[in-house]
Amino acid sequence: MKKLIVRMTRFCLNKLVGQQNIEKAILFTSRLMQIDLLMLTYQSMGILKYKDNFVSGEHFVISQILEQYLQKEETSILFDVGANIGDYSKELRKEFPNSYIYAFEPNVNTFALMKINLESYNIKCFNIGFSAENKKEKIYTYADDKVSGHASVYKNVLVDLHRATDVLEIELELTTIDYFCHVNKIEFIHFLKIDTEGHELAVLNGAKKMINENKIGIIQFEFNEMNIVSRVFLKDFYEILREYSIYRLDSNKLIPLIEYNSTNEIFKFQNFLAINRAKLKEIINK
Repeated sequence: MKKLIVRMTRFCLNKLVGQQNIEKAILFTSRLMQIDLLMLTYQSMGILKYKDNFVSGEHFVISQILEQYLQKEETSILFDVGANIGDYSKELRKEFPNSYIYAFEPNVNTFALMKINLESYNIKCFNIGFSAENKKEKIYTYADDKVSGHASVYKNVLVDLHRATDVLEIELELTTIDYFCHVNKIEFIHFLKIDTEGHELAVLNGAKKMINENKIGIIQFEFNEMNIVSRVFLKDFYEILREYSIYRLDSNKLIPLIEYNSTNEIFKFQNFLAINRAKLKEIINK
């Protein structure tokens, strides 16, 4: 009924006023009221919503999507990759008290705070960074903020995007999710959250075996301007996640982007949720 009303209203306005006059009126009103139409459009699409975990949709994922998916799982396995000081892991623990939660933070300074923050939450903490292969690497952070959430293996994330003038480099060892799961005898990851400041695709490339064998249920990852620095397109995620349905995350809903479309190559903050299609059927049927 609502769709019919919208169509009839659009038809009547076009007949009475005309498409061009409507567009001019919108532009005039936006300038008069100082409304940024591009920003308004972005936010209506679930983009640039980073104020907090409610606005970003992360709370929605934990409290509703994962709640539906994991309700029959007695001991699910949840990975928080790029956990920073562990606040996301805390939220997972509150919602899923019986789950095995693994929090990974490669910055040794941030990791020390994370361990203290998660001390009473029965969460496994690892001072580990993930990538496409086992290798030595450097992570960069601000010299005057060694525990910044902006820390990245790409120096230009800080220099170009955040205009940092004094950058500290920290040496670290990177490994792969496939190797970690093999060593720790982890056969299935129910939920994998990745927040690695532009390094998300490399993390997934290091989990190819688990992904190809359908051993990861739901993956949450960021896509933003940092992917310009790391030279990664959204299409690259579609290539590696062929058996997944991909959604952009809004505050309280999922926006389906099932088929790849180049118009979605928007290098602004947004979270994506990739759901293994076999697992998607389970969620729908619950």
